[in-house]
Amino acid sequence: MDFIPFSQIIGQEKAIQFLKRAMAQEKLPHAYLFVGIHGVGKTSTAVALAQAINCTESKNGEGCGKCISCRQFPGGNFPDLRIVEPDGQFIRIEQIREIDRGMSFKPLSGRYRVVIVRRAEMMTPEAANAFLKTLEEPPPGNILILNVTEPRDLLPTVVSRCQKVGFRPIPASLVAQGLTEKMSLDHEKALLLARIAEGSLGRALAMGEKGFLGKRHEYISSLLSLRNISETEALEMALRFTGKEKKKEHDEKGEEIGKIEKEEIPLLFGVWKSWYRDMLLIRSEGSEDKIINRDLCLELKKAAEGFKIKNLISSLLLIDQGESDFLHSRNLDLMMENLMLDLRRLMGEAG
Repeated sequence: MDFIPFSQIIGQEKAIQFLKRAMAQEKLPHAYLFVGIHGVGKTSTAVALAQAINCTESKNGEGCGKCISCRQFPGGNFPDLRIVEPDGQFIRIEQIREIDRGMSFKPLSGRYRVVIVRRAEMMTPEAANAFLKTLEEPPPGNILILNVTEPRDLLPTVVSRCQKVGFRPIPASLVAQGLTEKMSLDHEKALLLARIAEGSLGRALAMGEKGFLGKRHEYISSLLSLRNISETEALEMALRFTGKEKKKEHDEKGEEIGKIEKEEIPLLFGVWKSWYRDMLLIRSEGSEDKIINRDLCLELKKAAEGFKIKNLISSLLLIDQGESDFLHSRNLDLMMENLMLDLRRLMGEAG
C-alpha cells in the first residue's frame, strides 16, 4: 500500500491526536483496536504510527521522512512492519502462528515491530483463540493493531486486551476534496460520490476508479424493476449479480448484461441505500438539500409516490443486513436471493 504520513490523513484528527499523546507520554499499549467503517484511514493511520514510533528524528509525533527508517516506508521495505489480511475468506490459524514466530525475535532495525491485522473480525475461531494467547503475553518491542468495523464481531476477551481508537466517517466535503486531488474529478461529481460513499474515502476512490457514475443508473434501474417482475425473475436477477445465473444475456459487444464483480456489490448496496434514504427524505418532507442523488430528483419523487414510510425503513434495514452478511462472507447467493424477494415484497405493499 502507499505510505501516507499523519499529516496527509484526512478527517481523523481526533484519533491521530490520541495516538500522538500516547507517543509523547511513552505510554504505548501492546495492542490497539482501530474501529471504523472501511476506507476511513485505519490502515493508513496504523502505518503512519509505525513510521512515527520508529523514526530516529521524530518531531511533534510525525516521522521526519529523511532518516533510514522513514525512507524505507514509502517502498514498503521497512522490515519491522507487517500487514496481515484474510487468506481468501478468513484469517487462519497458520497466519497467527506465523505472527507469533516473528514476534519471538527482536525487531530487526527499528525500536518496535508493528503488526497490522486488517479485517480482524475474519479470524477463524481457532485463529482468534490462538491470537488471544498472543495478546496475553506479547514479547517486548511489539505492537499489534487490529482493524475492525464492528468490535462485537471479535471475541470479547480480545477486545478487552486492546486500546480502542475510534475512526469517524469522513465529512462529505473532505471526501470530495480528496477525490478532486487524487482523481482530478470536477467538484459536483466528486461531491456526489462522497455523499454515496457514506464517509469512506476508500469507497469513494473505488467508485471513481470503476466508472461508478456510469453504472449507478444500471444499479437503480435494476432496483426499480423489482416492482414489475415475477419472483422467478427476481431470483434470476440475484444470481446475475452473484455471477451464478445459468442463462446469461449479452449486449452487442458480447458482455454480460447486468453482471457485476463481487467487489462491486458493496457499491451496489451503497447506491440502493442512498436511493431509499432519498425516498424516505422525500416521503417525510425533509429538506431537499440533504438528498444524495440530487441530479435524479425528479426520478426520486416519482419512485417515492405511494411508498409507505415503514416499508422504506424496512428496506434500508434489509440492505444493511445484506452488507453485513457480505462482509462476513456468508452465503452470497442465498443472501442476494432473499434480499431481492424481500425488497420486491415491500415494493408490492407500497401502493
